[in-house]
Amino acid sequence: MGTQEASSPRPGQHEKVLSLRGLELAFGPNKVLRGFDLDLYRGENVMVLGKSGSGKSVLIKCIVRLLMPTGGSIEVLGQDVLALGQEELDHLRVKVGFLFQSSALYDSMTVEENLRFPLRRHWLATTSGEADGLVDEMLSAVGLAHTRKLFPSELSGGMKRRVALARTLILKPEIVLYDEPTTGLDPITGKEIVELILKLQRSYGTSSIIISHDLHVARMAANRIALLHEGRKYAEGTYDEFRSSQDPLIQNFFIFM
Repeated sequence: MGTQEASSPRPGQHEKVLSLRGLELAFGPNKVLRGFDLDLYRGENVMVLGKSGSGKSVLIKCIVRLLMPTGGSIEVLGQDVLALGQEELDHLRVKVGFLFQSSALYDSMTVEENLRFPLRRHWLATTSGEADGLVDEMLSAVGLAHTRKLFPSELSGGMKRRVALARTLILKPEIVLYDEPTTGLDPITGKEIVELILKLQRSYGTSSIIISHDLHVARMAANRIALLHEGRKYAEGTYDEFRSSQDPLIQNFFIFM
């Protein structure tokens, strides 16, 4: 495990799909990111670990320019994100799925309508039949084909997270950004969500950044972990390397495991 030095990609992961260099973001005098670096290679999961309030969610919102960094560079699928015009940015966002921590389903829409919404917005299904096929495929993939006509208020927390995952993947993104995918879920449901993320990654060949403070998620899903501390990448390595580290800051994350 190294500090600031990127680990080598696993075999077959030589294609870099995302690169962050010197990323900075401040809200007034509060400097949240202070020069964060990260690479993501095709087909892998990288978990960004950090305590609450460390800037993890801010980081992934910068990647798709929901927040505009105050310094540094972001390259996604070969494109300079900070230099893109709005139309180019919209096209890139189709290739980068974002699973919000709150699931962010539309309460006034049925499950089916929630999944159809991004298809309409991005004009990816030219006929009603195509849209029906994609909705069926995604709901079946997350094990919720029977929920098509239900509203979010009729779903459990775990079911909402599954529907949100189906809506994220319906655009067939190349990269998925997961913001605390197990937060608010009981341990059994959280484990099921992580297993589903891995299953869908294998099925659709996505590359992922997972934001979390939960090392159970890291153990199950992460090829690499990057520790975000005081706005920078403090350390990077595998779960086993983190587990065996004698660094007190890293060991603090294992206290309750």
